[in-house]
Amino acid sequence: MPYLLDQWIELESFENYRNWKTPKGFLCGTYASSVLLAYWYDQLDGRCLAPNSRVKNDPRSEKIVEQLQPWLQPIDLPTVSLQIAIGLNRFFRYYKIPYRARQTSLGSWQRVTKRILKGEPVMIGLMYLRGSTYKNHWVVVHGFMETSAGERFYKVHDNWGNSAAVIPAKWGNGTISLVSQNETAY
Repeated sequence: MPYLLDQWIELESFENYRNWKTPKGFLCGTYASSVLLAYWYDQLDGRCLAPNSRVKNDPRSEKIVEQLQPWLQPIDLPTVSLQIAIGLNRFFRYYKIPYRARQTSLGSWQRVTKRILKGEPVMIGLMYLRGSTYKNHWVVVHGFMETSAGERFYKVHDNWGNSAAVIPAKWGNGTISLVSQNETAY
């Protein structure tokens, strides 16, 4: 699906998650996963979380973070996309949730644009070696823009405090997206 240059393509507001901030350590993978799943639950499909783990549109994150951390970051160490995808898929199987996580290890633009155009957010890893001033970090993309000059940007929920940060797309390296078990993956 084509999109217009020099215009943001964005999902519904991420303001409900603006206070979902990583309190300490290396839990950005768990917090970004929590935001991704909360948005899916609130806006797209309530079947993506375990029973009683969230009240729709609740501005608090504690329950989801507590459920996900043992699956994704049990010892609070940094994460890579494969680790997040495996942890989410184990979480989905354990709770019999009809979803799976898909991951890519390199790049992000193609996956992000396809999913945002479909109405779905995408987690991306930011990489220091690709210029990220966040160093290595996980965020959730909820918008993108490509300029007529060829520059590409993402609007992201950053779990260090900004729910609408704008970053260069070139910082992205690795993605996590959700796929219903009934959906044909692409």
